Amino acid sequence: MKVFSYLQQTLRYTFLGPAVRCVMEPLIHKVCLLTFLVVFDATSSAADLSLIVPPDPVVASAGDDIILPCHLSPQSSAVDMDIRWFKEGDFTNPLYLYKSRMGEEGKGYKGRVSLLTQELERGNISLLLKNVKVSDRGRYKCQASRLDWIQEPAVVLQVRKQGSVPRISMRKHHRVFIQLSCSSENWYPEPHMLWTDRSGKEITSAETERPKQKDGGDLYSITSHMRIRMDQLEGVTCVVMSKGKGTILESALLQMTEEFYLSSMPDRVYISAFIIPVFLALVCITASMLYVLHQRRALQEKLKPMNGVKTKLKETENEKVQCLAKLSEKDKLMEITGKIPDAVWTLMLHHHADVTLDPDTAHPRLTVYEKNKCVKFGDLRKESRTETGKRFEEKRCVLGVKGYDTGKHYWEVDLGEKTQWSVGVAQDPENRGSNIQMIPENGYWSIRLDNGELKTVEQSSKVLPIELKPFKLGVLVDYEGGNIVFFNVEKKCHIQSFTGTFTKKLYPFFGPLLDCKEELKISQDITLSS
Repeated sequence: MKVFSYLQQTLRYTFLGPAVRCVMEPLIHKVCLLTFLVVFDATSSAADLSLIVPPDPVVASAGDDIILPCHLSPQSSAVDMDIRWFKEGDFTNPLYLYKSRMGEEGKGYKGRVSLLTQELERGNISLLLKNVKVSDRGRYKCQASRLDWIQEPAVVLQVRKQGSVPRISMRKHHRVFIQLSCSSENWYPEPHMLWTDRSGKEITSAETERPKQKDGGDLYSITSHMRIRMDQLEGVTCVVMSKGKGTILESALLQMTEEFYLSSMPDRVYISAFIIPVFLALVCITASMLYVLHQRRALQEKLKPMNGVKTKLKETENEKVQCLAKLSEKDKLMEITGKIPDAVWTLMLHHHADVTLDPDTAHPRLTVYEKNKCVKFGDLRKESRTETGKRFEEKRCVLGVKGYDTGKHYWEVDLGEKTQWSVGVAQDPENRGSNIQMIPENGYWSIRLDNGELKTVEQSSKVLPIELKPFKLGVLVDYEGGNIVFFNVEKKCHIQSFTGTFTKKLYPFFGPLLDCKEELKISQDITLSS
């Protein structure tokens, strides 16, 4: 009110003559009152405004175009405001400056930054940042001002960069073992590296150096070394992953190339110095053996009556060897448990998909219940149902609601002690009423347990070792990689893989259940370490 009185007196005494003041005084009073109300309204409106930015960091990959969000609340026009986007601690070198309805890009950001000008009227002053670089990471201030109102909240930008595919090279070759090196460059943030053997198990004896940055650079390179015996060399793989395990790259399997054999030349030269004496010794041994064989043949002529007994003993020995071989094969099969390392298993489980069954696709003899997570074989349903063209009429099957045409997806099915089941993946079937064979050639990939036999469902079914029978079955779909893989979850081991090229959506698939009265249940609790 003091401002209003001061303004009124100033205008009153501007007019020098008393007569003029007498005529103009009512008009002066109205002008002062109107001016005061306009200024007061603008000030109070601005005082109620606030700038809103996300509390969590904005995450981007190098090379992406991203938006740093910032908007007025409550919604109001920002067209007449002064707007400055700058990196914290560098106020004088803004990314973008908007003033008097004109925009200006900062030094080093030409062609990379802009406001969403059509959104300014709605109070959206977010910044579009193109071709994000690793050096762009940090805290950014979104400053907006009008009259005596100003705010500048901070937005955090995190940048990631996927590095190169790891490469394996040989550092040193010995007669018994070799030293291998694996390296990968251009990662951000720091990556992690490990080695696996032919069965996928992590090799813990490897020595990994701390990730390094080039002078003045932001990107990391990483190197790991390992010493391994010659008989363990085949199938060795090097794996590198980003922080948080969001990106995983795997080297090609190590092969025995010509370069490898050339590198072993010094050892072979060293060994060749003993070849001639050894060869001469072998000649002498061979001559001795020939002499012994000649004497033995003469002795056999005398011992022919004993040949029958010897033959029977030999057959008994062969049967014993075959029995031991079967036991050995079974022992090796049971050693599969735990072959998939916890680190790799955990990475796979990060692709967990929430699978729900679609009752509209279920055969009339199948019952779907418990929030569409369970299915079992039952009596023919008598209730009326709407025919959508999606239902299987001939085959006792049901599909998941959601199909996948990109990425990796993993789910688990509780099987327990059930004696009959069939689980797999189906490629969006167009004709579900016809009596088609559910084999890979027709877009169905599955395994089944039938009367105590674990086997694949193919044109020529393959019987799988019953020791691999799961209580909980894991299914992994890698659409781009063209792989469908089945796992025994309790033993963390591989059961069966199918490969192919997919052109349609892939759906979780259950059936036929072959008169199994017990339920198949989609597991909702995925355990990362079992």
